[in-house]
Amino acid sequence: MIEDINKRQRKKFVISLTAVSTASVTVFVLSLMTGQYGFMDPLDLVKMLCNAFGADHMVPASYANIIRFIRLPRALASFLVGGALSVSGLVYQNTFNNKLISPDILGVSAGACVGAGIAILLNLNSVMVSVLAFAFGFFAVLAALTLPKLFRNKSTLTLVLSGIIVGAFMNSVIGLLKFLADEKEKLAEITFWMMGSVTGVTVKEVLCITPLITVPVIVLLLMSHRIDVVTLGREEARSLGINYNRNRLIIIICSTVLTAASVSISGNVGWIGLVIPHIARAIAGNRSGESLPVSFFFGGAFMMLVDILSRTLSKNDIPLSIITGILGAVIYSVVLVKKGRTINE
Repeated sequence: MIEDINKRQRKKFVISLTAVSTASVTVFVLSLMTGQYGFMDPLDLVKMLCNAFGADHMVPASYANIIRFIRLPRALASFLVGGALSVSGLVYQNTFNNKLISPDILGVSAGACVGAGIAILLNLNSVMVSVLAFAFGFFAVLAALTLPKLFRNKSTLTLVLSGIIVGAFMNSVIGLLKFLADEKEKLAEITFWMMGSVTGVTVKEVLCITPLITVPVIVLLLMSHRIDVVTLGREEARSLGINYNRNRLIIIICSTVLTAASVSISGNVGWIGLVIPHIARAIAGNRSGESLPVSFFFGGAFMMLVDILSRTLSKNDIPLSIITGILGAVIYSVVLVKKGRTINE
């Protein structure tokens, strides 16, 4: 009986992972074909890709540069950011055993916004904006992890409350930065960055965040069983011979790196890490080893779709948080309607 259930679960996982992977590839190709320079014919896209990598000179080099320097980095960045935020949200929700938690629960997004705001006020380049955003985001989580020790209470609730405290403090600093910023230029730049965008992302920036996203995702996949055990609680983990505090710390650090890396390159993008994990669990089940990869690919595909809408619905790119807020609210409402009867469980 148990073997039959496991076989059905594995079959469901394989089908789900194949479906979301195929969807990711499809949306990725669509992202390369869509943009401000018009919709590209698939055959022309193949020619331009060949030209971009030096294998074909049948199309003008300027067309190939559109793919290589604008659309390809943008599509890759969207996929990585969406996948990272989805995995981070899923892991946080499982670890804290709360399906309403998002990746910024420990103040990482607010901290990253502070770092980016400081960099913008200092007239630093885009690379340094990303670096300071990542550094301050990571610092915010370290502060949230330190506060429970000062409170002499290491419970999960105290950690969440510490994250709220750090987030509130960082939001106040953001308000101060906005107050000090020049109204005509810097204020608008800080505000636009905080609303989320992958406009102007370069190949170099994508290469920088790739290991910061792929490595933590791999570590979390390898720890998927331990994540499920940590979800059960401290006493259950100890009874199974697993160090609860150490494994929870590793899980939180990996999730923090994922969120900080994402926010550092795309700005603050909401709802992805809250909504997508619910869909991933509905598709692949509650076990982390199966829901994590599904969440990564589904989040990546969703984020690329949001970016496509961002650059096609208006002449100027619409901030990503506006679109994710609209879509996320609708999707989350559907989730609540379907789970309304079990919402109190």
